[in-house]
Amino acid sequence: MRAGAAVVGVAIAGAAGLMAYLWMSGGECGDAPVYRSVEACVVGGRTAGACADLLRQADAALARSGPVHNTREQCEDRFVTCQRSIGATGFAPRAQGFCVRRGPPETAVPIFGPRGGG
Repeated sequence: MRAGAAVVGVAIAGAAGLMAYLWMSGGECGDAPVYRSVEACVVGGRTAGACADLLRQADAALARSGPVHNTREQCEDRFVTCQRSIGATGFAPRAQGFCVRRGPPETAVPIFGPRGGG
């Protein structure tokens, strides 16, 4: 019985460690460059319009599926800036940057984290 509990505990700890690693390393970005602004994206070789569209895509992805808080104040206590969520009632963080997952089609992956964390 105790051996089974130990195995479950190790599995849970491993999953938590993997989730923390992915969150801290950019998750779905892998080795793709992370752009923290439209200007940084332009320096990376894209047009300003394309970069602005990618940032809008990243914000829209967070508005649809990011962590939702009941009020803007609750969201901004945790994240730098927030926006109205889409679907669920409340507020979700805005992207603090994005990377581009190769396509087709190319997809902007939002980068966000807790206030003070990146």
